Amino acid sequence: MNLIKKSLMLLVAAGAAVFAASTPSSAYKAEADTNKDGVVNNQDLSEMASSWLGEDEGPKYVFCFIGDGMASPHIHATEAYLKQKVQADDPDGDLGAGSLGTAGSELLTMSQLPVMGMQRTYADNRFITGSAAAATAFSCGHKTNINTISMDPEHTMDYVTIAEAAKDKGMKVGIVSSVSIDHATPACYYAHNEHRGNYWDIANQLSESGFDYFGGGGMKGERTSGGNRKYAPGQPAADASNCPIQHAMDNGYTVCENKAELEAAAPGQKVFAYSKDYIDGSWALPYNIDRDPADASIADYTSEGIRLLDNENGFFMMVEAGKIDWACHANDAVTAIKDTIAFDEAVAQAYDFYLDHPEETLIVVTGDHDCGGMTLGAAGTGYNTYYEVFENQTMSCDAFVAGPLADHKAAYGQDPWNNAIDMNQDIKDKIENAFGLDYDAVSDFDRTQLENAYDETMGGNAVPDNNENWQLYGYYDPLRVTVTHIMNRNAGLAWTSYSHTAVPVPVMAVGSGQWKFDGYYENTAIADKIADIMQVSLEEAAQ
Repeated sequence: MNLIKKSLMLLVAAGAAVFAASTPSSAYKAEADTNKDGVVNNQDLSEMASSWLGEDEGPKYVFCFIGDGMASPHIHATEAYLKQKVQADDPDGDLGAGSLGTAGSELLTMSQLPVMGMQRTYADNRFITGSAAAATAFSCGHKTNINTISMDPEHTMDYVTIAEAAKDKGMKVGIVSSVSIDHATPACYYAHNEHRGNYWDIANQLSESGFDYFGGGGMKGERTSGGNRKYAPGQPAADASNCPIQHAMDNGYTVCENKAELEAAAPGQKVFAYSKDYIDGSWALPYNIDRDPADASIADYTSEGIRLLDNENGFFMMVEAGKIDWACHANDAVTAIKDTIAFDEAVAQAYDFYLDHPEETLIVVTGDHDCGGMTLGAAGTGYNTYYEVFENQTMSCDAFVAGPLADHKAAYGQDPWNNAIDMNQDIKDKIENAFGLDYDAVSDFDRTQLENAYDETMGGNAVPDNNENWQLYGYYDPLRVTVTHIMNRNAGLAWTSYSHTAVPVPVMAVGSGQWKFDGYYENTAIADKIADIMQVSLEEAAQ
């Protein structure tokens, strides 16, 4: 054997011993010291690592974490926000105070995993992807069209999902999401459908999957937006036997409707768990900034899933933080940051499990696409950032619109003729209480924007009605968008879109076969790499 290669193998093996007993940050340093000069290529690392990470038999436990709408800016903004909190707690310490220009950031668990790659996100028929096409790539290893759930672009064939392959291998399978469990991303692991909007069909495929654990949001296919049960066409309204939750119970699922019932569920049961009293109008969990501490978080659903799924044959678990995306569509930076923190707490649950099973576990963390085109830096703040501004926001924009803003509209009415109306003290106080934005302290430019947006909102244009307004406000209430844009710019953060973008997205990994996730590749490669490490096939058509 070549002496240089032999030495490299010994060095990687030594690093592995250090890594197995280390924290993520020290593990990263050990790997970086080994490969800092770029003398070991990725293929050699993968081959050498497989011998000491048990890849020959495949990992017993596999976690796939997806931050919907999350790309590098969202991760780093969250870390900068956390570092600002450290500074606030120690203003006279070594970290200093004020602008974050020289302060760095506070690393999330996901950022400390020792291997990082980048994936390209485009769909089969569009450069800027959507969640269904992206999740099909992650779960099945194939590009498909926008809105398609785990099928080929022509909708003639079902693709095998990595979760179905894991189930066929004898592993237990769990699916967790902070949005409705029949939403696009979770659906792509257990369902096959021509369109992500067919919630009734998708929800019923959930219980037919035979998967062992579903946790998080409810089912959009279960009820109408008005809260009444939805029935199959032609079915009498008095007969609830065919609703998706009843269908799940008929297929042997224990339905847990709150945190206490989930904690009481016993391993060996098939479980569908959601938060009946806390889900929002879209049957999703509340944003983390609005979450009642009595309700289960995405980290709780992850840890309970680990408890329920752990068995001698192992398990596969997909965990999605779906509302990072929703907050970014609305350009609500603080809400997106708080949901990214909640997502990382779920990753930390898996990492703690990994520390007990380092040679048997694989954790992969990524996002399905960028959303909002977040930029870290803004014209008004130049090279400085002031994330302490974010500390004053106490609720999501959605909560503001549904609560304080709705109360203001009810008290003061709306002018259908959209005449200019000066903002009164009531709405100024409500904005300051919700966001910390003092109307009297903002610039003349910002004050004009607030007044214009208030006129649009009070004129009944809760959804902008022309192209100019669309560019200003997207499909959101003008006042809420304007308030958050001013806050974001003052902090040194800005947005380019109310939609997804096509920027590449990071992939972080630790554990068995981790080295395969280094490099720059298509999003389909994530499914292929996981399948290769697990030693399962995704090539046969699903039956």
